Amino acid sequence: MDSASSAGSSNPPPTRAQRGAIATQACETCRSRKQKCDEQRPKCGLCQRMKLECRYREPQPTKKDKTLVEILDRLKSLEGKVDRIPLRAPIPTGFGPPQSSPSSQPSFQTETESLSSSSLLRPPYQPSTTTSSKSRPYRHATAAHKMLTWPAIQQLLLQAVPSNISDLKSLELHGSAFVVRMQKGSPNLPLDENLQAIPFVGMQSQATRTSGGARTTFPTLTKDVMHRLATAYFDTFNLVYPFMDRQNFLSDTLSQVQTEGFSGDTDSVLALLVFALGELAIEGSRGHPIESHEGHASGVRGGTAIKPPGLALFNEARKRIGFVLTECDLENVQIFSLAANTIDWDSPKGDLIKRAYWHCVNMETSLHLELDLPLTGILTLEGEVGMPNFNNTFSEADQRANQASHFEAHYASQLALRRVCNDIHNNIYEFTTGSDTPSSDISAGPTASSLKQLASRLTQWRGMLPRELQWSEEDSAGHPAPQQATGSSFGQALDPQLSPQQPHTGRPLFSLDLNSEPIHYPYLYDLQVALLRTKYYYARYMIHRPFIYKALHFPEQMTQEDAEGAAECLRSCLKWPLTLSPTSRRKRLVPYLFCWSQNFLGILLILHITRYNPMLRDIRTQLCGARFEAEVEESIELMLDWIRDLKSSDRIAMWCWKILQGIYNLAEQG
Repeated sequence: MDSASSAGSSNPPPTRAQRGAIATQACETCRSRKQKCDEQRPKCGLCQRMKLECRYREPQPTKKDKTLVEILDRLKSLEGKVDRIPLRAPIPTGFGPPQSSPSSQPSFQTETESLSSSSLLRPPYQPSTTTSSKSRPYRHATAAHKMLTWPAIQQLLLQAVPSNISDLKSLELHGSAFVVRMQKGSPNLPLDENLQAIPFVGMQSQATRTSGGARTTFPTLTKDVMHRLATAYFDTFNLVYPFMDRQNFLSDTLSQVQTEGFSGDTDSVLALLVFALGELAIEGSRGHPIESHEGHASGVRGGTAIKPPGLALFNEARKRIGFVLTECDLENVQIFSLAANTIDWDSPKGDLIKRAYWHCVNMETSLHLELDLPLTGILTLEGEVGMPNFNNTFSEADQRANQASHFEAHYASQLALRRVCNDIHNNIYEFTTGSDTPSSDISAGPTASSLKQLASRLTQWRGMLPRELQWSEEDSAGHPAPQQATGSSFGQALDPQLSPQQPHTGRPLFSLDLNSEPIHYPYLYDLQVALLRTKYYYARYMIHRPFIYKALHFPEQMTQEDAEGAAECLRSCLKWPLTLSPTSRRKRLVPYLFCWSQNFLGILLILHITRYNPMLRDIRTQLCGARFEAEVEESIELMLDWIRDLKSSDRIAMWCWKILQGIYNLAEQG
């Protein structure tokens, strides 16, 4: 029997990797004896041998945990605060000169044949009067593509992009299914990119021998390369989606594939996926732009439009992934049921499961809000799973990353914001679908007072952000700064090296300059900040967007309060940090690219209409302020640049671009 076999027959104590992070506390017995504790649960090794009672103190939050605990406690205080609000709008007091409301609502299904030379000359804010379709109640939906069925938007598109009528008809008929089909129509990632493999020759552990299957190695994946790619992944993507354990991966998974090669097991698939994303993080940040437009380099870096960085590694994972995802035989279910496995939510593994759960919830919520797709019911487990607490100590590398980028606070704050956005969606949609609205009151929807209450929830979230995440409302591109100074102890704004002890050099965190080489902030700090701030402005935009609908379709009912709400919606569209450099110069690292493209399309259509629609034009000139006029054209160019960059690699972006070409008179080569 070889050494590997004899080792497997014994019962060695758990490794540090199996225990999770570096020891955080000893049991009371070991503490009193001043002995090293192995921290096994429910009894440590010493207490087991001596048959003593083993008790652990409740872990106290460390200094770095206190902010996170405060966020999560405050998050709980937000739950259940969204009240039921009346469905009827108040009697309007009026804003601006008398306006007439449209007598009918056009449809892509009925307008196609009526497009004549005279209709093409009609101002884009005037709905057609050639149809007599029945007036329909006001309906609000969060999904960006639903805006394209607004009557005023329909009329604009019918006039500006008649060549896209067939697509717009299909969108009106099929809704979310049309968008999903379009995205699925994108070319599949090619399978011809692979790594050269050679059979593994060497000693194997008993575990890998027992699992069976041939093992291979890849000459290009040296130990140094694997460590570099893994570090790149954990320093970037895992800070945005922290559901992988860096220490366990480096000590167990990485060690195994480095010494024993790859097979079809779980560790091999995980390692290859981590390596693929690590290469994407490196090349997507520092690689060559895939194209340029009039000397302006694309923000999509690394690889090509159809072959992103890391593709060869991803293909190697795809070859093996079926073996680890399809073990759903009766025997597997029986084994799991007989084992009666339970989850210790307070353990390091339990906290990782919580984070994986909330990652899935965030994904589902985003797809529900952006595509109006049905929910799976995963949210019903929220009470049982609970919120992650990060009480288990990270590896030293993750501690450095958290001190520099505050990724724990960003993560917890985004979980809280997700709930706020979900409340916004549910309540606004409830007002517009909860009852049968009489045809004589087709503008009925969420009232100005109800929308104010929703905006108050968002303001509460903003006010509860830890000081390291706050920013000035007057400077969405600036470094973190407390909204209300309560002392001088707060660390000064972070410089590109993320050193809290040093003041920044006066350079903003985000820049309008899309042509210069972007600043490379470690730990994806700029992306974490940009996502949090942009989602805040997105939520504010969604709360006030019903006022835009009302201004377009029922201007005679607009009140002063309604007009101020519409102005707030327009101001919320300015210079979203996600569109600025350096984040927009590394688009491959941004999640949900197609969702952002859809939202930018809707905003660009609204901003275009403000130039022509009498009511929105008055609101823009009288209420939006000088800052809006100074920044609106810059914001338009930033959003156009976003979609232009992605159109060669994303079908939804290309579809958005074709619509915008007719609206903004963009060059064909764009």
